[in-house]
Amino acid sequence: MLENYGKVLEADVLVIGHGIAGLSAAISVKEENPDLKVITVDKAFAGYAGKANKGGGHVAFIPEGEEEKYVEYHSRNLGDYLNDQDMLRKYANSTVKTIKRWESWGVRFTVDMEHAQNAHPVIPWKMCILDLDMMIHMAKHARKLGVESCSKISVMELLKDGNRIAGAAGIDLISGELMIFRAKSVILASGDQNFSVMNMWSSGKGDGIAAAYRAGARMRNAEFGSFVNMMTLSSRTVAYGAEDVLVNASGELCTERADMDESLKTVVGGVDLGGMQSVLMYMDVKAGKGPIYEDTSKNGFPGSFIGRNLCCYGGDADPPFYRPVAQKFWNRLYYKNRLESYRDDNPLKETVPGLIGECSPLYADHEMATSIEGLYAAGDICANGSSWSGAVPTPPGRNRGSGLMHAVFTATVAAASASKYAEESGFGIIEKDDIEHIRKTIFSSLESKGDISPSEYMMRIKEVMQPIEYSGYKSEDRLREALRKILEIKEDITRLRAADPHELNAVNECRSTILCSEMFFRASIERKESRGWHLREDYKERDDKNYLKWIEIANNNGNMVISEIPVPIESYTYRP
Repeated sequence: MLENYGKVLEADVLVIGHGIAGLSAAISVKEENPDLKVITVDKAFAGYAGKANKGGGHVAFIPEGEEEKYVEYHSRNLGDYLNDQDMLRKYANSTVKTIKRWESWGVRFTVDMEHAQNAHPVIPWKMCILDLDMMIHMAKHARKLGVESCSKISVMELLKDGNRIAGAAGIDLISGELMIFRAKSVILASGDQNFSVMNMWSSGKGDGIAAAYRAGARMRNAEFGSFVNMMTLSSRTVAYGAEDVLVNASGELCTERADMDESLKTVVGGVDLGGMQSVLMYMDVKAGKGPIYEDTSKNGFPGSFIGRNLCCYGGDADPPFYRPVAQKFWNRLYYKNRLESYRDDNPLKETVPGLIGECSPLYADHEMATSIEGLYAAGDICANGSSWSGAVPTPPGRNRGSGLMHAVFTATVAAASASKYAEESGFGIIEKDDIEHIRKTIFSSLESKGDISPSEYMMRIKEVMQPIEYSGYKSEDRLREALRKILEIKEDITRLRAADPHELNAVNECRSTILCSEMFFRASIERKESRGWHLREDYKERDDKNYLKWIEIANNNGNMVISEIPVPIESYTYRP
């Protein structure tokens, strides 16, 4: 009996994650079939989990009639032809419908589609705005529909019956009890991997990615988990607007390097900041011109229209854009953290690249099905793995506002698939030997005489992931050096110790992070070209002849096996 090992809960559809993708999926399942029992599970509380309520509240959509223009632009200029263009088109044709469905869940748009702002003068997409309490309203709506939520539970492993999903297992972070979830179908919506470098993105630990990999799920495009932003060194917060006012120790603008290789200008896809600036900073420091500073006297972002109204940064937004929760969040971030570094009169504030990562390699097809039968994915966990965003980090293409839209869109697709599977299937068989093995794995660090704390272990990983010469501007020798360091850290995983359930969760986060780091470097070594945000100093050009391919990773008895899947470019509309 499974009850002999821990607490057992059953659901027709289990949703792992209380973030925006998870709540959207749970609500959508109940809309598909109100009779299905739906349970959501997360470390945090429903309405407060994930990253959606720690961002800008921007929602991108493609106006009706502009969908194909968006697909073409994204395929050519952002995804560098690594997009699954059919899935990209499915997304583009669904954004307006997705917003209307979203509004029916009790979410109020401060700026709706009728009053939406042009997001960019070239790219055909527009921006709506909502307040950061959106998930509280969604959580209330989910409860009204009968969705059951389990909070303060860390899901660590997936359970299988052959090659079909049977459920999941983890621990109660309060009692330390083993939790076993039996389910007919499972939706993974637990977020991507952010490597814990930047504070705002620290909730992205990649637990679902690692659990899916260990269960045998395919991974794709891990090498594009390389989103880099600008970070004020003293506060470790984003230096918004600094990308155009970065100067080196000689007072020269980093963006005006005379020796900049022309090939670099053609490969960093997207209109967002980060990738190129980090490379230019690295070049200046390597040339002995560091440190790098933000010249705050020339940064007009805080007082700009976007700074005031889309980011609520440094003051009150204009009345049409005022959002109480967002205003409080961003003002607190700006004044408490950012201005701490402005206490002296020197306008030059030391700035460094800050790795966000956004590694999201879980493979999912057009119906958001993974390679494990009955297991589906939604949100950031599969943004690169579903291939539609192409050669850029998640959220797809680094277009502002695409992250929230992508989460809700993929959740509705996954919900339809998971609902149908649950309606047609029974419960899978969970073997007691599997539960016993998982129990030993999860609780081993409690009984360990290990000498490394989870925080120490995570710091060692971050020291490898953060340097731009490893993660942002790559070369064969540096990638292999970084991989060697990661594998050395991986060998020490058995030396981790835990004293309570929270540290057991931290140990699992270390397991997830080291696994995603290894995927990132192995895939980066395999792609011997520069494409999108994957920049190789030793292979500076895009190579469509040899690398118009998706790099996939599979788990073969604990070993990572790399394969190359040709992009079916002949079947797509837009080609190099």
